[in-house]
Amino acid sequence: MEAILWGVRGSIASPSPGTHFYGANTACIEVRTAADTLIIFDAGSGLRLLGETLPASGECHLFISHGHSDHIYGMGFFQPLNNPNWTTYMYVPDWLHHMPESFFDGSMFPVPFSSLKGRIISRSLRVGETVLLEDGAVRVVPVAGNHPGGSLAYKVYADDSVILYSGDHEITDDSAVRESTREMLRGVDLAIVDAAYGEDDYQPGWGHSTWKRWLNLATRELVDCLVFSHHTPSRSDLELDTLQKIFSHSHEEGMRVYVARESMRFTLPETSYFRPSSSGWLHEFIEDLAQYRDEGILLDRILTKAREITQADAGTVYMADGKDIVFAYTHNDTLFPADKAYKFAYADMHLLISKKSIAGYAAITGKTLNIPDVHNFSKGVPYRFNHSFDAKTGYVTQSMLTIPFFNRNKELLGVLQLINSMNPRTKLPQPFAPEAEQVVMLLAREAAIILEISGLLRDNIYRLLRMASVHDPTENGPHAERVGAVAAELYQAWAEKKGLSPDTIRYFRSQLRLAAMVHDIGKVGISDLILKKPGKLDDDEFAIMRTHTVLGASLLTAETKDITDLGHDIALHHHQKWDGSGYSGDGGKKLAGEEIPLMARITAMADVYDALVSPRCYKAPWTQERAVNLLREESGKHFDPELVQCFEEIVDTVALIYKRFPDVKLAAQPSE
Repeated sequence: MEAILWGVRGSIASPSPGTHFYGANTACIEVRTAADTLIIFDAGSGLRLLGETLPASGECHLFISHGHSDHIYGMGFFQPLNNPNWTTYMYVPDWLHHMPESFFDGSMFPVPFSSLKGRIISRSLRVGETVLLEDGAVRVVPVAGNHPGGSLAYKVYADDSVILYSGDHEITDDSAVRESTREMLRGVDLAIVDAAYGEDDYQPGWGHSTWKRWLNLATRELVDCLVFSHHTPSRSDLELDTLQKIFSHSHEEGMRVYVARESMRFTLPETSYFRPSSSGWLHEFIEDLAQYRDEGILLDRILTKAREITQADAGTVYMADGKDIVFAYTHNDTLFPADKAYKFAYADMHLLISKKSIAGYAAITGKTLNIPDVHNFSKGVPYRFNHSFDAKTGYVTQSMLTIPFFNRNKELLGVLQLINSMNPRTKLPQPFAPEAEQVVMLLAREAAIILEISGLLRDNIYRLLRMASVHDPTENGPHAERVGAVAAELYQAWAEKKGLSPDTIRYFRSQLRLAAMVHDIGKVGISDLILKKPGKLDDDEFAIMRTHTVLGASLLTAETKDITDLGHDIALHHHQKWDGSGYSGDGGKKLAGEEIPLMARITAMADVYDALVSPRCYKAPWTQERAVNLLREESGKHFDPELVQCFEEIVDTVALIYKRFPDVKLAAQPSE
């Protein structure tokens, strides 16, 4: 089963800037079974939004908990009630058997019941009177609630799970009420309950409960997931954020506790994997981004968040490069899983910035393009959709949202392009919602600042590399990019085997990629007579060459402070060997095995591999197969055996890296 929250307020809808995040609509909960039976609990103002997402025809089962206005005034705006292609089964407490007709008698809504075009079948329910759906595979059981005027709670039994919707219910000190509430919670996997109050604003006799009383009883009954809903109109997003933080840190182990928010979806039995967000999500997200320095990881995080907001099936980020925008990162849930997306970061595709393409038009004009159907453009627009990708892969692009983003000087940084906003119910593409478009535009603006800062750090690294290349032409941009990228992929393979958390992997991968790029920066202090000597170095010369490790470590100071720790260890120890026969260059102790810092062991392998497969003035490049064979031969001697195994698992990705960052051509010709 799946539960979706459409309205989470009580008493009256309360739209305002301070209630925007958690939602202002009153009670309405959708439940979907595995067989796609649509069950709805209560008809507050959230029912209107639910109705707008439904297809042109169908069938639903609407259960009303009680007759107070905040639980029924959405009925008049529920599209299926006025659609001849829809059948609505409406279930009401037996004391409200007249309610459907009386709501539409002109006193509360202008359209009479007899004028509604939908097929409406009403049924009154008593406590304990089970409703059977799907030939008995689904049971909906009404349970007595404690509320002025009477109320029904509902328990749904389907798909080997149980969902409780409490309706309005006050847990008092009365032992009978507490016992009936425990019975209500018994055997429940997901409980969506009325927790309008905290201990400080509780109003006895008003028919609503405090969250602490629900928490105590749900803990005793071993409820898997507890969702606090029916927020009072005055409860702000900031207050609800505070409550969510309390629940996230203090709930009993094994039970998940959430503050209800409109659009929340709970899929049983996976509620334990649901992660709440707060109204300050953008600030928190940007803070999280700020810890990363690798452009690829930044783009992955930005693209993931943008797709989450818009429910996009796919997306691509292009980065500006002169007159072109360069394909930088992509996701596509239909064509490949998210954990394989990083492989496409090494694709080398350029697109001329021109008004003839969608991304190019956005880049030139600075305008966001929200296109409902790329096969049906408005007349007069200069851009057209490029069908080549769809033709090659079989993918079908329909809706597209394209957003340019700029640095603080209003210079183009790149273009974010999202594809196919997916309807969660039909699993089909739909147009991108205007409100989602506005949120992603805000995200792109804020994320651009982080990308700009990351670009400045990369620029500083390239300045160091250009300085080094004056002395040693092999220490160029492509070489550094390759060593950094190979080291990052090697670390990821190692870290995943160790079971490290995704956040830990992302952080150290981000730092390592940049730190590994400057592993040989100390060569700026080595004489050209040694660096460019065509023959073999003598002992004295080799002793001087070894000092580049110490010089490199000393150079990683304030300008590159974000990578100093890793960079220092890598520069100093990337010539150490697993068997202890290497060197650090400062005359210090030779390290062996795991005494050598992990990142230095990783970078050493990436550096040696690159030296083998790259052309040099004194040798032709080796083939990938020959180079990998050497790594195997040196396993346990020069290299960490575990890392050699990891390298063999990423050879396909390594090949993509060399296509993305090809080397400059030198005089030597391939010998194979």
